[in-house]
Amino acid sequence: MLILFIAPAGLFRDGVARLLGDVADGAEVKCADYALSPIESGQTVDILVLDGDYLPEALTTASASHHGAPNRPMLALLTSVDPQTVEQFISAGVAGHLGKSESSNALVGALRLLAAGGRYLPSAIHWSAATAATASIDALQRSAVAADPDPHFLTPRQLQVLALAARGDSNKSIARQLNITEGTVKVHLYTVYKALKVGSRGQASVAAARLQKVGDVQLHQALDGQLSISRLLAYTTPTRFQSGHVLFHKDDRSDALYYVVRGTVMLEEICTEVGQGAILGEIGLFSPDHRRTCTARCKCECELLVVSATDAMRLYYQDPEFATYLIHLITRRLEADKLRTRC
Repeated sequence: MLILFIAPAGLFRDGVARLLGDVADGAEVKCADYALSPIESGQTVDILVLDGDYLPEALTTASASHHGAPNRPMLALLTSVDPQTVEQFISAGVAGHLGKSESSNALVGALRLLAAGGRYLPSAIHWSAATAATASIDALQRSAVAADPDPHFLTPRQLQVLALAARGDSNKSIARQLNITEGTVKVHLYTVYKALKVGSRGQASVAAARLQKVGDVQLHQALDGQLSISRLLAYTTPTRFQSGHVLFHKDDRSDALYYVVRGTVMLEEICTEVGQGAILGEIGLFSPDHRRTCTARCKCECELLVVSATDAMRLYYQDPEFATYLIHLITRRLEADKLRTRC
């Protein structure tokens, strides 16, 4: 993966360049100044990062990049993240916007989400300017529709492979889920790249986000209870908990979502065990008072992903597949609770 960071030379550019190198193993980061027009040099850039405080130059560069490579993910770093500025960048084809006061983890998470074909909007836009954010998302969707590739040249199997790759699954994981070999996955991806006229997995993921048939496949996967762990990996790393540790008590304030990587967790009030691959804590995020509905205790040593409530809600708003999965999960659990009450 090649990441190009365009910003005036100085300490800020050097510092951010080092952080960008943490996005993925083997990621190459190059820096350039706006005056040099680096994206016209012919090099294949997977992600373009812009210092958005230099607004005229950044918008001009973003528009040129979007015109030359509509599928290239772009991230704007901004000191002031206001709806009007975000709207301008979205109109120029930029899908990611991050405040310079955010953490390095937020930067890494934003870039991983963009590489997987998603969008990244700051929490300030979601919570204090929700209306403006909705308008911005609509503007981005309108610009995406104009550049939609024709999905009819992809076979059903190629669409399945592309859908799984776009949500962040590895070739090995795709092969296991579809019961094919990794070599076959690579062949399908090679064909998909040629059909979409892209040169990398990240660019294919962006193109996939614009294909309705790929979206349909991903939504069906979500309704079937299939969730890619990589959706959560962008926000956190696994944490170990000892046997007997209480993750949360009933009526506690809901402040996080949990994904079980390894181990078993007991939901005490309903005498239910959840294990590897399960999500818990989701109902409290959406309850009117944001309180836990039961106590969760580790039955053995557990390894969990802990996603903050803010990041979980951000992902819910930005990722239709994740949102569909959560709604389906909550519905199933409420139906199970109803059956237990009848018994």
